Amino acid sequence: MIVTSLKRSYRNLLDDVQRGAGGLSTVMRLEGITRGDWKKINASTLDGYLDYVVGTYDDMIVSAYRVDGVEDGPNGTIKFTGPSLWDEKPVHDFLNPAAGSNTSQVAGEWLIGCPIPGGPWRQGESRGTRRYPLEAYLADHPELAARVEEDFGGRMATNLVDHLATGKAIASEDYPQLASATSAPASAETGVTVVRQPGGTVVITIPTGTRAQLLIEPDGAAPMR
Repeated sequence: MIVTSLKRSYRNLLDDVQRGAGGLSTVMRLEGITRGDWKKINASTLDGYLDYVVGTYDDMIVSAYRVDGVEDGPNGTIKFTGPSLWDEKPVHDFLNPAAGSNTSQVAGEWLIGCPIPGGPWRQGESRGTRRYPLEAYLADHPELAARVEEDFGGRMATNLVDHLATGKAIASEDYPQLASATSAPASAETGVTVVRQPGGTVVITIPTGTRAQLLIEPDGAAPMR
């Protein structure tokens, strides 16, 4: 897999959807920001990784597309190429979501809502991309194996956008990272819970009378899209 960080561009997309600028443009923009343009990578280092390109935001996969190569872009950048989502799911399914619900399987859709491959982005990953073998990812998360052949209906990515932008109700159990973010148990000793919600909000619950100190560390992440 090619893993990309959409730290800024996905946030911008969510902001636009909140303002009502969604629809078909959401589908096209999400694919565009995931595929490129990215800092150039030596083609020889991509061998064995050109199956999917996934976009990540807030430690979660938010988009996924098949990939089979790269093409040069402006200013020494590249774009990851492959079958478009439009090639996999008929356009009328996007124009009329109800008509296409649960009727066609989109390759890689099972990845959406899953944890970021390789863990959170680290300082020094300045390209905003990383390579991670699909086999290694499934070995890291064997609980995801059953999802690979599942048909999620073709709208996992856009439903997630609507959920994070507007609070639209979705089946959180279909998105493992969302489900885990809302299931953190309280400490048996202290009664304190710390839950990081989608979008980055951290909710801390403490018993009445407990003294608390909150420390916020500077953002040490590398520049990303």
